Amino acid sequence: MGKGWLSPWALWDGSAQHLKSDDPTPDWRLPVRYGYIQPTENDDIYFRFVEHFNKILAAAADYVVSNEDLSAALPIVATIDAQPDVPRTITWAFDSHAQITAFTLTIAGTDAKGKSVTETFTAADGWSGETSNAFARITSITMSARTGTGAGDTLDIGIGSKLGLGNNIITASDVFKVDKSGAATNTADYTGVANVTAEGTYDTVDVSTGAAIVDGDSFTIHYFNRFYTQS
Repeated sequence: MGKGWLSPWALWDGSAQHLKSDDPTPDWRLPVRYGYIQPTENDDIYFRFVEHFNKILAAAADYVVSNEDLSAALPIVATIDAQPDVPRTITWAFDSHAQITAFTLTIAGTDAKGKSVTETFTAADGWSGETSNAFARITSITMSARTGTGAGDTLDIGIGSKLGLGNNIITASDVFKVDKSGAATNTADYTGVANVTAEGTYDTVDVSTGAAIVDGDSFTIHYFNRFYTQS
C-alpha cells in the first residue's frame, strides 16, 4: 500500500475550478470524486498536520470552577471562572460529599474541531473524574439531580493534561512526532510512549506521560489523518 504526504492546499486549485465550472452546489470536500486527485489502486491519502500548544498552563484542579456550592436549588449552574487555555480534557472532583449520595453532572461545550460535545457523570462514575473529550470552550456545567441536601458540599472543575487535536487521528501511531520546550529550556524531541500517550477515539494526546506539565511548557504535535482510503 502506498502512502505519502499531501498538503490540503494541493486540493485548492482543482476544487476552485470545480466551483467555477460544473456544479451549481459544489462541495469542497469532493476533489477525489471529481477527479482532481487520482489515487491508484491500494493507495491511501493522508494529510499531515502540525499543531502548536504554546506556553500552556499546568493541570489545575480548580481552574474552571472553584468550590461550587452544591446546596443550592436544582439545577445548579456552576459559575465558570475561566475557560481552558487550549483544547484539553476537563477534570471534576467533589471537595466533599458528606450530604450527597447521588448526583447527575453534565459538562457541555465545544471541542478542538468546533463540534458540540456533552458528557454526563453520575455517582456510578465515582466522586472525581475526567472528560474523554478535550474542550476548547465550556458552555455550561450543570448539576441537574442530587440526592441529599448538599449542605457544606462543594465541587471543583479543572483542566487536565490531555490536549485536543483539531483533526482526526485513527491510531496512536498517527502522532509521529512531539516537540517540547519549557519556559527556560530549548525545544527538544519528546516523541514516544514514554513521554506522550495519543488516543484515536477522542483525538487527544496526553503530554504528561513522561512528566507533568509545568506552567509555560510548549508542545508541537506532528500527526497525520486519513483523508481518503480505497474501498
